[in-house]
Amino acid sequence: MQVDPGIGALATHGTTGLSRLSVGEGLAGLAVCWFVALLFLLLWRSQSRFIRLLRDVPTVPVRGVFVGLTETAGSVVHPDPLKAGITGTPCVHHAWSVREYWTRTETYRDSKGKTRTRTVHGSDVVDGGSQSTDFVLQDETGRIVVRHSGAGWTAMTTFDRTVGRGDPLYGSKAPDRTVRGSTGRRTFHESAVPVGVKAWIMGNAHVGPSGDALEIGSGGEEGVFLVSLTGEASHGTGARVLAVLAWIVACGAAVLGGVGLAPLIIATTGIPEGPAVAVGLGFGILSWTMASTLTWAFMVRNGAVRVRQRWERAASLVDVELKRRADLIPGLVTVTRAAAAHEALVQRAVAELRAGAASHGILRVLAERYPALTADAAFLRLQRELAETEARIAQSRTFEIQSRERLLERLQTVPEGLVAAVMGVAKPPPALDAPAPPPSSPARPPRG
Repeated sequence: MQVDPGIGALATHGTTGLSRLSVGEGLAGLAVCWFVALLFLLLWRSQSRFIRLLRDVPTVPVRGVFVGLTETAGSVVHPDPLKAGITGTPCVHHAWSVREYWTRTETYRDSKGKTRTRTVHGSDVVDGGSQSTDFVLQDETGRIVVRHSGAGWTAMTTFDRTVGRGDPLYGSKAPDRTVRGSTGRRTFHESAVPVGVKAWIMGNAHVGPSGDALEIGSGGEEGVFLVSLTGEASHGTGARVLAVLAWIVACGAAVLGGVGLAPLIIATTGIPEGPAVAVGLGFGILSWTMASTLTWAFMVRNGAVRVRQRWERAASLVDVELKRRADLIPGLVTVTRAAAAHEALVQRAVAELRAGAASHGILRVLAERYPALTADAAFLRLQRELAETEARIAQSRTFEIQSRERLLERLQTVPEGLVAAVMGVAKPPPALDAPAPPPSSPARPPRG
């Protein structure tokens, strides 16, 4: 691996002897350092944005899943699951590998051009594979289909074992051939998402092909789709650690890049090396502060906009459910009343006919055939629809309240609320009336 001459020179000379560096070497070091800084700045931004998504999107029950980015959790269900590659565990996703270890002797030339030998150790994957399938996520409130395409899986380890040639596993689950210099040791590893375990999912909820049910999959404006057995907290912790490390590396690279300006400052101004280094460091620190602050400010502003849009969508869902209740329930009540009145009339007519036949005083054998009565089914349907409708309204209002709380937290937190206000996202959302307003006066959230 070749090292850039500017970086190598900076690392060799440190903060002394910088006057002996050429201007070209200093500028090359500056360019490379700032490239590294920007690369890790983007990594910090992506991880910070993911952390905000985890905080802003509430985890809802399956029944409370609505269109858009969602988080939910439940048990993994599948009527005909896959079989894991090594253990055969019933699952909806599995990945397995067989790694073989080797020891080899190789020749090389040292710095003086002499041929020497050395022993190297390593391993190669000699077999493996992975497979996934769609599945159903179920909790006490309902079921929803999860499409596996594009998912990022965080599975559990179901098998991890290292064996030698004498073990039956050595050749039964992998090719009998060996790699060059094999030590006769193989590690078998398998991870899977078994059926029946509880999984946490973050993805895009959309209407399925049937048009009457939602499903979760990839896509959406955020582009996040995770199926995890470790839960939301572990993903948040990992993202925070990675974000901190990325910020530290980016800051260090930017400051080191400032040192690369010292030769240019010395050449153009003629000031001594010490002040030139101080000026370069100051420029690096100032540049990094401005770049990271602007990135953070736009991330805060865009995050507040997304949270507000999510709340607006949640508030509109309340309108949709209220309109559904206004359109559906009165019609069902009318149909149920008509069915009950019709059945009462039929039963009255049958009773009158029976009484008339018995009054003639003649012995007769009567075969009565009663008409099918369906009012009880109509009443049961009305009862189910009432319960379902009220549950959907309650879930949509809960989702709206949670979304509004996330937005208020953004707008009322310092300094994020101040940044959002300066950048045009300042007006707090109005609370919906309780109970929910009637469909004739829907609670449309104002823009702004």
